[in-house]
Amino acid sequence: MPSSKGSSVPSSEIESSDISRIARGAGVNIAGTVLKAGLGFGLSILVARVLSTSELGLYTMGTALALLAVIVCSFGLDMGLWRYISSYRAQGSDEKLRGALHGSMYVALPASILVALLLSIFATQISHMIFENDSFAFPLRAFSLTIPLLVSARMFNAVTQGLQIMRYAALRDVVEQALRLFFTASLFLLGLRLSGALYANIAAVFFITILSFYFMERVYPIARARTKAHLQIGTLLKYSAPLGASLILSYLLVYMDTILLGYFRTSDDVGLYSVVIRIIVIAAIVQTSFSTMFAPVISDLYERGKQKNLAQLFTKITRWTIMLSLPIFLPLFLFPSGLLSIFGPQFVVVSGSLIIVAVGQLMNAATGPVAVMIAMSGRSVLELTNSVLSWTISLILCVLLIPRIGTPGAAIANASAAGASNIIRTLEVYLIMGVHPYNWKYLKIVLAGVAASLLAYAGYHYLQIGPDVLSLIVWCFVLIASYGAIIFILGLEEEDSEVLHQFRARLTRTSP
Repeated sequence: MPSSKGSSVPSSEIESSDISRIARGAGVNIAGTVLKAGLGFGLSILVARVLSTSELGLYTMGTALALLAVIVCSFGLDMGLWRYISSYRAQGSDEKLRGALHGSMYVALPASILVALLLSIFATQISHMIFENDSFAFPLRAFSLTIPLLVSARMFNAVTQGLQIMRYAALRDVVEQALRLFFTASLFLLGLRLSGALYANIAAVFFITILSFYFMERVYPIARARTKAHLQIGTLLKYSAPLGASLILSYLLVYMDTILLGYFRTSDDVGLYSVVIRIIVIAAIVQTSFSTMFAPVISDLYERGKQKNLAQLFTKITRWTIMLSLPIFLPLFLFPSGLLSIFGPQFVVVSGSLIIVAVGQLMNAATGPVAVMIAMSGRSVLELTNSVLSWTISLILCVLLIPRIGTPGAAIANASAAGASNIIRTLEVYLIMGVHPYNWKYLKIVLAGVAASLLAYAGYHYLQIGPDVLSLIVWCFVLIASYGAIIFILGLEEEDSEVLHQFRARLTRTSP
């Protein structure tokens, strides 16, 4: 690693192929995720408009528990596949590469089937435990059917991502959201409400699992290969289990507030707060896209001993993440009530919670891919420790605040845990690897954000343009356009131009 702590590696020392590869992958990922976010936003509005807040709360709780079950059953093996698929490919070991997937499926799939059966059998008891009535039993059974399918899809996707082929993951995400929106809208038109949303989810997951398998076989025909797979289940689990535990805790960090809100309050509170979380998940698309792309690249560079390249890429990816995330987060601070009113007037009451959660997630984006930097460099136990600390902060604050102040307490717990955990990870990357991503070049981004925010805020509050929704759209566009214009006027770095070029190229193509 760089011997001088806090110093960046000279740009001349980083390979242009690495920059181009990251930029292309990020361009695919972000372009696909933008389409996914747009479709997801439309689905969220549709569901919030059709379902009652209580039904929306049940739907959200079912989603949260089903995804938790998927992560538990995966044991972190999908993240292990990211690392080992990339490593085995670099070694040229086809038998180990196939064995990695087979071993992962041998562990994860039976576990997912067992958990799905248990959730279905004990759905009534779980419903009583959370909401003290039977209303949650049917949604929980419906979501439990998707658990084995989602676990399988995660493993198939991990193969293509481990091979650093991002277009299939991006296309899969877009198709998934499109199917969810189409099936949900169709069933709503037929008069089904909560049951329609649940059946639509099952149908979309079924088709996406098949599509994920097809993409994997197209990239690397593992299932049809006749050569013997070299199973290394012990090796996979040794590395993946700490990551799996860390991922469970990270997931709980995101949804702990939602789950405990349902336990301490009502399904209506969960329904109102669920819109906040849906908006934040969409706002975090840039961070998610770059982290997903960067994870196997870290493993590849670390395996080849190219620590200086790794350090330099980390600084650049953090800047890209901040530069592209800021115009997405700024409207959440400037127009929270206007954004929430799109889902329905009843959701405006959680405007303060939206701002609080957005603060924590903006800190997450501002620290870059520090979590995958630690995990993919082989320090999975350290990342588990970080997640334990974050989860503990979230749990304590949720238990203390939610019974007293409801959704604002959940928001405070979410933001505090997210902010604290990423500050700690940033310090660890600096102390262990001797690198941090920050320099005076970030001042351009800050100045552009402040100037654009002042312009848009003043215009939105003092120059109303038509109906509220139209005015909101116009001034959000003004905010983003002025931010981009100021960035260009102040001047882009060479690598920034590369990633934006790839991003524009992907957006103008017919498919991601």
